Amino acid sequence: MASSMGLLDRFRAALSPEPRLWNELTDIAGRNESLVARLTRHAARCPYGNLRSGVESLAETQAANLKQLRSILSEKNLWPRPPEPARDGANNWERLSLDLELLIEITQQLHRAASEWEGIDPELGDKLAALAIADDARTSELRALALKFDPQALD
Repeated sequence: MASSMGLLDRFRAALSPEPRLWNELTDIAGRNESLVARLTRHAARCPYGNLRSGVESLAETQAANLKQLRSILSEKNLWPRPPEPARDGANNWERLSLDLELLIEITQQLHRAASEWEGIDPELGDKLAALAIADDARTSELRALALKFDPQALD
């Protein structure tokens, strides 16, 4: 009887969505890690003090989100998975627009992950939902900063 229970447990584990969901969280964290690096790099290239400090502030708050994601992953001995390299853009407007696109994708993925984890681990689902909500606010901030640059101006 013990061997059939072991087989049944392995079958249940194979059907479990958790491995896929953990894998998705490593991808989200990797993309977030990339975004923090991009924002930091793009802030340094920004010629205007107020706009530079706005992008630096976004990088810092996004880094705090990344720290929380890393903490969640480290409990399972998982780490952010680096994404494919992305192009940087020819000017400040394009760079921040590409960063905005990445932030929007991360936010959507976090919302989706939060809803999927909700039924499996409500506490984790709540943590991910809070991160997604915080990213929603940063999306608006980054959009406003990107709009302040001339899309025709080359660096």
